[in-house]
Amino acid sequence: CGFRYGVKRAVELALKAANENNDVATLGPLIHNPQMIAMLAKNKVGCLEQLSDFAEAATVVLRSHGVGPEVYEQSTAKGLKIIDATCPNVLSAQRRVACMAAEGYLPVIIGEKNHPEVQSILAWAGPQGCIVETIADIKNVPPADKYGVVVQTTFEVEKFEEMIKLLQRDRSGE
Repeated sequence: CGFRYGVKRAVELALKAANENNDVATLGPLIHNPQMIAMLAKNKVGCLEQLSDFAEAATVVLRSHGVGPEVYEQSTAKGLKIIDATCPNVLSAQRRVACMAAEGYLPVIIGEKNHPEVQSILAWAGPQGCIVETIADIKNVPPADKYGVVVQTTFEVEKFEEMIKLLQRDRSGE
């Protein structure tokens, strides 16, 4: 079926980085596809699990799921060259959630709690951000004067719409 735009873009960026630089690796798997990881390795794109595994001045490719602000800070402090392959849609959600938090909204992220994309968005939400994966999670959303909601890019539309309705109803006291 092919890959989503953000994944295709990330693979292209990683391959381009490997053609232009030595010592290139992704921070974690670029994509959940063993054949693609093998193809990248064959084309001089390694996969390392932690920033501490990177040599100084190496090139780190940040995967399409995105990362939190601390990863950018740590990469810069280590002198790594950063290739940001974050999907533009994920990047937009990260920026929006950071903006919401700065403007006093309680950021609510609807998505799979353990998904790397959701975790990266949560990292930009600050300490007040919360994740809603199931209808049962709505009761755990703390009270706030105003809420801002973002959703995981691959989350089911119907499930999202149902959760939004329930979240609005729960917050309005109906």
